[in-house]
Amino acid sequence: MFLFSLTEVISNVRAFAFSSDLLEVTQWFDQENLESATQLTLKHAGGGSTDYGRSLETFSDQCLNQVDHRTTIIMLGDARNNYGDPRTDIMRAIHDRARQVIWLNPENQRRWGSGDSEMKRYQPYCTWAEPCQSLNQLERFISNLLRYSQ
Repeated sequence: MFLFSLTEVISNVRAFAFSSDLLEVTQWFDQENLESATQLTLKHAGGGSTDYGRSLETFSDQCLNQVDHRTTIIMLGDARNNYGDPRTDIMRAIHDRARQVIWLNPENQRRWGSGDSEMKRYQPYCTWAEPCQSLNQLERFISNLLRYSQ
């Protein structure tokens, strides 16, 4: 819902979803209603074990050359990578090219870095990283994002 809503209020938004790999879902968000876009996204990108490293590789292969000083990257996820290679080198490359990298994590900050969480390894390559566990936090984030992107 967040991504779908964001595409309606900010121009030139590209949306991606992932579990075991990354898939661009922009076309569904542009052409479908929320329910259909969500169903298509879950059907084609849901259900696998999360692999942030592989998803970052796919993003790098398909999109990194389009990221520049005007680009804001927003990551939504818990950074739990199932003990795979987190590919922090790609996060660094994204950070170095983009205007800003924002990470919203649904877990409490105390859990970042515990178990298979790679959040503490990704955080140095984020302009802004914070927990986002409630509608109030999400509303505050959207408000700030809209204010600073104007």
